[in-house]
Amino acid sequence: MIGTTCTSLDRDDLFTGYVRDSLSPEDRDAFEAHFFTCEACFEKLQILQALQAQLRSRPAETPSARTMPAGWWRWALVPAAAGLLLAAAVALWPTGPAPARPESTTAESPRQRPGAELPAAPIPRPDSPAQRQPAPVAPGPTVPAAKPPAPPREVTLAVLARVEPPLYVPLSLRGPRDKASDLFQAAMRKYESGDYAGAVSDLSAASRLSANLPHVSFFLAICHLLTDQIDVAVEGLQATIALGNSPYLEEAHYYLAKARLRQGDLTAARTELRLTIERRGQLEAEARRLLAQVEALLRER
Repeated sequence: MIGTTCTSLDRDDLFTGYVRDSLSPEDRDAFEAHFFTCEACFEKLQILQALQAQLRSRPAETPSARTMPAGWWRWALVPAAAGLLLAAAVALWPTGPAPARPESTTAESPRQRPGAELPAAPIPRPDSPAQRQPAPVAPGPTVPAAKPPAPPREVTLAVLARVEPPLYVPLSLRGPRDKASDLFQAAMRKYESGDYAGAVSDLSAASRLSANLPHVSFFLAICHLLTDQIDVAVEGLQATIALGNSPYLEEAHYYLAKARLRQGDLTAARTELRLTIERRGQLEAEARRLLAQVEALLRER
């Protein structure tokens, strides 16, 4: 134990009273304030507390053991103190170079001993995890992903040439109603229901009765386009454009471009799209988008 001149170190009643929790609150507080600053008393108290815990963990003693004289723990303290002092010395001693590691006394495996024969590897059972799992494969060189092929030109043209039926807004026709007007109204009812082939019959009859009507000429050409009569549709849209300024002039140029795309004529489609843009109408934005795609296809040629 560390040498000291502390007067409390020899007061066994103070230590045992603290361990047994029999001190008055004032004495306990004063002793705690002391041993936290006195290394010798703190060390002695730790030994005594460890001894008390060890004694409590043992089976109950015989009646004669409870009549031990005062100061009995001094003799029992010697072996416990020796062990605790050794542990405290190791913990408090200044850190120095680590001692050499003692030679291991464990048996070396055959892989460690030179010349030793390796035991045969156990053969896994057919249902063992080692048999079920495939052997790891070493990763190969990283191969960059192949660039997807460009879509065929025919597919692209088919997408660009897709036609949505233009909206029909009923006209307020002036003058007396005639047979041509009735046929046109009947045809447009079929048109709005999706019966484009049925509308062709009535529109053709109305066109024969009253030639040079832009609304009849335009929707007749659109019905031909929607029923895959492309060449006839081109002629009808050109006839509508030839009639000059009308509410259908911009749409006639735009859908004529679609018909040219259906024919695979990119150059003629580009011309009609430019004419559509010049009208500065409702189809200008769509015509510009379509024109950019057509010019991209022309550059690929």
